[in-house]
Amino acid sequence: MPGGVLPSMMDDDRTFALESRLTNHGCYLQSVAVDGDTYQLTYQSTAADEHGEIPHQQVGDVVNDFRKLFDRRDWPVRDVEATVTDLADEELGAWRADADWFDALEAGEMTEVEFSQRVLDSLETV
Repeated sequence: MPGGVLPSMMDDDRTFALESRLTNHGCYLQSVAVDGDTYQLTYQSTAADEHGEIPHQQVGDVVNDFRKLFDRRDWPVRDVEATVTDLADEELGAWRADADWFDALEAGEMTEVEFSQRVLDSLETV
């Protein structure tokens, strides 16, 4: 870790707000922390477990949850780095969405399609 700073856990209210939204999409939050300018989360995906891969629609749902939290709950916009596991906690892959992308989308400098494509392009499977 740069400077020896460890990630910090989010407060209970924010963790609950995120966990509630993820559960609606068949995702079970395993951990979430703030590391500098990044939200780092790990979640189990029931859909990934069923299909053996990370469903793109579900990634979009999780990203949109963050967008709503940024917009409606006054969360600071940060990068989002997600690790996705199956229900047995086997890592399936990871994806990210950069704060700059969220800002560009909000400012109308990037389309929804461009934003979604960048997120999907970041998807790495194990």
